[in-house]
Amino acid sequence: HFALIKFQEQEEKVPEGSNRYWWKRIAPPLEFGSMHAILFQMGLIPLTMSRLSISAASSTVLNRFIPFNRMLRFHIHLGYTMVLIVFLATIFFFAFFGLLCSDGDASFCAKMTSEIMITGYCILAFLLVIGGSAFYRDRMPYEIFYALHHLVFIVYAIATAHTLDVAQRTQEKDRSQTFKWYSATLLYYLCDRAAMHMNHRYFTSIAASSAVSSSEGSRMAIIKLYRPTLFHFRPGQYCMLRIPAIDTHWHPFSIASGPDSDYLEFYIEVHAGTSWTNKLWGMIDNHGDQSLPKKQKFGYCKLSSETIVVEVRGPYGTEIHSGINEFSHVLAVGSGTGIVPMLSLLKHHIHQLRCLHPESYFQEQKLCDRKTQHLLDLNGMGNGKRHFDGPNSYANYTTNVCKGMNALMGKTQSRLSLSIGAMAQMDMSEKEQKTSLAHIRRESRKVKLGIYGGVMNLLPPVFGVSMIGLTLSWNTIPIELYDGMDKVLQVGTIVFQSLFALVAVAAHYQSPRFLAYTDAVIFVISAFVDWYWFVKGLWANFGPGDLTNYVLLLSYMIIRMWYDAVESKNKSWRKEVSRSGFLTLDKVTFIWVTRSASLVSKIVPDIIGLWDGLSKAWGEEAARKVCDISIFITDKDDDACTSLLKEVKGSSINELGAIKFQRPDLQDIIENHTIDRINDKRGVHSSTLLAFCGSPKLSAHIHHAKIANDISTVISGNSLHQMDFVSESYGSSKKSRETSIYPKPKQDITPKRVNTIYNDGVDRFDVEKHTEVLFSQECGSSFEIVSSYNGPFY
Repeated sequence: HFALIKFQEQEEKVPEGSNRYWWKRIAPPLEFGSMHAILFQMGLIPLTMSRLSISAASSTVLNRFIPFNRMLRFHIHLGYTMVLIVFLATIFFFAFFGLLCSDGDASFCAKMTSEIMITGYCILAFLLVIGGSAFYRDRMPYEIFYALHHLVFIVYAIATAHTLDVAQRTQEKDRSQTFKWYSATLLYYLCDRAAMHMNHRYFTSIAASSAVSSSEGSRMAIIKLYRPTLFHFRPGQYCMLRIPAIDTHWHPFSIASGPDSDYLEFYIEVHAGTSWTNKLWGMIDNHGDQSLPKKQKFGYCKLSSETIVVEVRGPYGTEIHSGINEFSHVLAVGSGTGIVPMLSLLKHHIHQLRCLHPESYFQEQKLCDRKTQHLLDLNGMGNGKRHFDGPNSYANYTTNVCKGMNALMGKTQSRLSLSIGAMAQMDMSEKEQKTSLAHIRRESRKVKLGIYGGVMNLLPPVFGVSMIGLTLSWNTIPIELYDGMDKVLQVGTIVFQSLFALVAVAAHYQSPRFLAYTDAVIFVISAFVDWYWFVKGLWANFGPGDLTNYVLLLSYMIIRMWYDAVESKNKSWRKEVSRSGFLTLDKVTFIWVTRSASLVSKIVPDIIGLWDGLSKAWGEEAARKVCDISIFITDKDDDACTSLLKEVKGSSINELGAIKFQRPDLQDIIENHTIDRINDKRGVHSSTLLAFCGSPKLSAHIHHAKIANDISTVISGNSLHQMDFVSESYGSSKKSRETSIYPKPKQDITPKRVNTIYNDGVDRFDVEKHTEVLFSQECGSSFEIVSSYNGPFY
């Protein structure tokens, strides 16, 4: 919009044939347009920093349209985009002025040192500092990063002064003022921050604390605070802590305790040097912190817990999933300190169960299952499940083969051999094998089309927003439009409305009847309005009323299409069939992966207490039906592992087999969970939430495994079991070993399962040939390395 205005202005100002004609025609419009793009970013950024508002909005219906749990990531992307645009625009404009200055134009030489250019240089310098500190935020103390990030307010001040230069003050030029773009959102952020300080701030003290160190040198501080009476939170949220005895800085930490607890628990990773966490370690470590100078140690280790005043502010952030009670099962996976929100969820789940009577609970569950089955039958969805009975059943074979379907997504190709090997062990003729492979190819094609279609559904709303932007721009722009621009608006609007009609028809059977009727009415109205604008020749000449009607009609279509694109297709009937309205998860599977046996030894007593309390109230057999706990430890310190074994010896957790000194195969865990749900004869419909908190790399691996599992589920004819995935990554990143979702094989030992599959399968089944048949036609050259590999499969 603004670049086009400047382009026509330059067309009038710059005579044809003048020196550097096209430089003078192109450079100012690019600079003017990029400046307003930067201002648009600056207007959005304060909204992404409004923690209190984001936390409140995440518990409303808006969370179904806007991913508030990704707001931090959105904030980071906006910041990097703004820094990049400012950097490129400054370099380009500096080159433009320098080029004309070198040609002898003294006016451009003077502009390079003008007031507006100097403020532009300052904005670039501050943004580079902010962007650089954000990029290296994991390698510097949090306090430094936090302080440098607040330089953004200086950027806003300089940006305001940028267009209030001497030319504007002397009325030599009438510049477009920058503050108009961001003053409202910046004021909103300041009000949000003031509300945080005034309304959600509490004083408390430490009830208990402990210091944990591992063989690899990592340390963790565990503190338990008395919970303020008015402090309410949900699993997955965090709060800000400040200890005046250390410094005046606030630090964010996830809450590990359950929402019903009288305490607030935190597991805080400790960093070296003079960091805040290291000073906290010095306060709670019985031996003191020898790395701190004497004047800083200050007798921290001598302070009693009750004398340490802690300020708490919050809660902030979003819960693990806003509609978690709509799921029947949860796979809660956490790595390292990422287990904190999952532990909070586990505590909340067990507390809810202990408030119920087990017999009444299971009776209610059976009744809900019958009602769900009835609703599925009414909706024509009652025949979407097959059971796995025996290792040689076709369904089991299909699931085993489909363990390799994640190769369709280009990931984890090493598991393909296990799938083909499993099929090789089946008592099937060559014709049956070919028929089954053809079936899998057809079904995998359908699943892939569904995945691609889901992605494509996001494009029409984006296209609709673009059409609203172009229509508002070209109908209000103070210049003469070029030929064909009105045709662009006409064709673009009709195409978008046609897409809306297609989406509305496709979603007709899944949408509520009221919305389906509303979609039809809106489409008919838009068709008549388009006809009216054609007859009157109003395209690109809209008045205020026409613009309002246009924006309202397209906004409805955009919201409906966006809702259809982002709304989970995994329909749950739990709320509809519950008699009491008190919804509790059928089962929570708690999985913790950690490298520190010492950390487990500090936390496992709480987990043992949770399990013992549930087992005592419900009985161990019933407790196993509603809760499962697995702790995978990969600590290399034999002494720490031995000590942990001695501590848990004879405990209920040890008898449960929850402590495992190995790396988990999360792919198998996900697949086995799905098989269990499909084999559950209690009901035909179940929905699982796969929740993960930990490193981004492991999160990506688990997401790929989940997609592969979805493909396997659909191909095997079990589409009524559904799984959603949510992930949260936080904390500092360190140089560490390669993370994998698969157990690391020992180099000197070949797994027995692989030996059996390979040795027994090759005699009766051409692995390489059928691998190529299964994948080469479907995915082209993506799997050349798989079909040409002749060695053992691991």
